[in-house]
Amino acid sequence: MGIKNSNFELDPELSELKDFGNHRLINKDGSFNIHRKGISHFAPYQYLVEMSWNIFLLIILGAYIFINLFFAIIFLLAGYENLAGVPETDSLIQQIANTFFFSVQTFTTVGYGSLAPLGFATNIIASLDALCGMLSWALATGLVFARFSKPQAQFLFSNIAVMAPYKDGLSIQMRVANKRSNRIIDLHSTMVMTWLEEDGDEVMRKFSQLTLEVSSISLFPLNWTIVHKIDENSPLNNCDRTALKKMNAEFLIMIDGHDETYAQKVHAATSYQFSEVQWFYQFARMYKPDKDKGTIFDLGKIDETVAAE
Repeated sequence: MGIKNSNFELDPELSELKDFGNHRLINKDGSFNIHRKGISHFAPYQYLVEMSWNIFLLIILGAYIFINLFFAIIFLLAGYENLAGVPETDSLIQQIANTFFFSVQTFTTVGYGSLAPLGFATNIIASLDALCGMLSWALATGLVFARFSKPQAQFLFSNIAVMAPYKDGLSIQMRVANKRSNRIIDLHSTMVMTWLEEDGDEVMRKFSQLTLEVSSISLFPLNWTIVHKIDENSPLNNCDRTALKKMNAEFLIMIDGHDETYAQKVHAATSYQFSEVQWFYQFARMYKPDKDKGTIFDLGKIDETVAAE
């Protein structure tokens, strides 16, 4: 079978090319490695839905503190004596703290009953505070629901691709598995090769869609090895690792399928640079039969390869 190799290392001949990572078109997580300029477009809803949970929660907490601090200062300017139930104090810090917590009670409509606004101006401010609170919670609730209900694929791509023998020739292969045990059906995949090519004094990016041996599958219980056979019609025909290095070749993988959990389509993407291709290796099997459990599927072997025979 050959020597097992589960920890991929950069080819020594390509080790000096680590700086080429900046030329990657699609990052490993599927995001675009594109920096836009010229015309800016601000879409706050999309930004809030797609950002990480840590940043999202920090923004929610920051907005909560800022709004209540703003109304606390307004209440203080309207007169500290116009708030019934607040303890008397000459300390400005303590007065701001008391008006802040009064704003929190108004903003959240908790209303413990120990504090109350006095006078027309203070009641107007309290009314605006309550209105702002209702709108803020409605917006935050909608955003949280949108983030939780957003379908998200949990595809696990191999960190490497392999250039392996296939049907009396060569092929480039990548593989993918489902991290979860839910059912994903009717999957489709696309592989695109992109490279840099000199055109006079300019460097142009070229694209070519690669034909796959199997571009769709009905069920996805195990891993799926995506295979492009290199023949006379392939842009990889007669290409060796030196040619791929010169072209700064990158292979883009897009996959989508119907997730029965969400009853919607999910999709994911990743890419492999030329330096992430192992030559004359093939992927090792990730599953084995078991008399008690049926089939054992080991996701930890997603990158395990064996030397091609």
